[in-house]
Amino acid sequence: MANLKNIFIKGINTLFNVFDEAVKTGSYTLVVDNGFDDIDKTEIPVRCIFEKFTEKDVELLTFSKLIQPTDIKGLIPAEDITIEMNVKSYCTFEGVKYTVEGQELDPMSVLYTLLLRDN
Repeated sequence: MANLKNIFIKGINTLFNVFDEAVKTGSYTLVVDNGFDDIDKTEIPVRCIFEKFTEKDVELLTFSKLIQPTDIKGLIPAEDITIEMNVKSYCTFEGVKYTVEGQELDPMSVLYTLLLRDN
């Protein structure tokens, strides 16, 4: 199974290299409420391809009930995310902050699909 996963990871990297013009680089910021007045933040660089949601997405994604007409689907390679994802986080691309309203990792754990909402 490990070899198959490596093939998928290589495919994702090839896709992001071939469609370089569609790839946005930015940051993912994990926000963790530590129970006090302080909020811990961890920021990591990520690559993302934006897409519009389709009817198929609404049928298949676990967070489909949260999708609003202006939301964006973000595809991020799982290898870019070196920390645990949560929905209290946000991504920033080209100076625009998007809250992560939903997230799903594919069965091979190679690609995240995010529900991104422009603030």
